[in-house]
Amino acid sequence: MNPISEIFLSICIPTNGRIEILKKTLDSIYDDCEVNYLDFEVILSDNSTNNELVLLLESYKKYPNIVYSKTTCEGFLNSANALKMGNGLFLKLHNNYTILNKGSLSQMISFIKANKNIEPLVFFTNGHLNEHDIKLFDSFDLFSSKLSYWNSWSTGFSMWKKDLDKYSNEELNPMFPQTSLLLLLSNKKTFVINDITLFNNQEVPRKGGYNLFKTFCIDYLSIINEAKQKKIITLNTFKKIKKDLFYNYLVISYYNTKIKQNDYTFELLDIRKSVAPNYSISHYYLLVFLAYFTAFKISLREKLVEMKIIKD
Repeated sequence: MNPISEIFLSICIPTNGRIEILKKTLDSIYDDCEVNYLDFEVILSDNSTNNELVLLLESYKKYPNIVYSKTTCEGFLNSANALKMGNGLFLKLHNNYTILNKGSLSQMISFIKANKNIEPLVFFTNGHLNEHDIKLFDSFDLFSSKLSYWNSWSTGFSMWKKDLDKYSNEELNPMFPQTSLLLLLSNKKTFVINDITLFNNQEVPRKGGYNLFKTFCIDYLSIINEAKQKKIITLNTFKKIKKDLFYNYLVISYYNTKIKQNDYTFELLDIRKSVAPNYSISHYYLLVFLAYFTAFKISLREKLVEMKIIKD
C-alpha cells in the first residue's frame, strides 16, 4: 500500500453484523470505481461476536485498500475506533448501510485535494436540508444553527486526521461520539455543510436496540445544552435545534414506531418521562397528537391515490 501521506480519504465504517447490507455498501464503493485505489482506503472496525465479516472479505482480497480490525469497543464507540484506524488526510465516518452514489467518491476526493491546506470542518447532510449545494460559514454557531439536529447523524460526520490526533484522548459521549468530536472542533476557522446528495441508505430490518426517545430527548439534548452553557453555541441556536428535533424527528419517530409499528427494535418505554425534562408534559401530548395527525394525512393521501384523485 502506498505511504500514509498519499491517502486522501479514509471511509471509516463501524460494523456489527448486517453482512448482506454491508456487502452492498462495499460494492457501491468498488463496482465501477472511478478513482485510484491508492487515493482512498476503506476501514472496517468490527465489534461483532462472530467471523462472518472475515469470511465475506475473502471475496474482496483483490482490493489493496481495505483495512480490517476486530474490536471490543461497545456500541457507538465503535465509530470513534473506526475513525482512529484511518490513515487518510480526511476521515469520513460511514454507516455500514450507506451506499455511495456513482461519482460521489470522486467528488469527495476532489474536495479534499482542493481544501487540504484550509482543512475546514465538513458535514455531509446529503440533501436533507433541501439546499442541494455546498454552504460555507465562518462561525460555528451559524454552522450549527443551519445543521441543527443533523449534527447527531454519524454518516454525515467527517474530520481531518490532524484534528483527530489532537483530540484522540478526549472522553466522548458513548451514544454520540461523533457529536462530541464535532463540538471539539468549534474553534476551526471555516465550516462547510455539503448538502449534495452523495449517498443512499439501505433499509435496515429490525434496526434499534436502544431507548430511542431517551437517547434523543435526554442524552443528545444534554450534549447540546452543555455546548450552550459553554457558549460554544448561542441560546437561539440551542432553541432552534431543540425545536427542529421535536417537529422533524421526534414526531416522525413516534409515528413510525408507535403508530405504524415498523419492525424496528427500539425500546419505547417511558416516552412521556423522556420527553418531559427538556420539553414539557404538554409537549408530550402535542407529540402524540401530531404523530396521529401525520398518520391521518398519510392514510388520506393513500386513499386519494387509490381513487386516482391525485398522483402518487
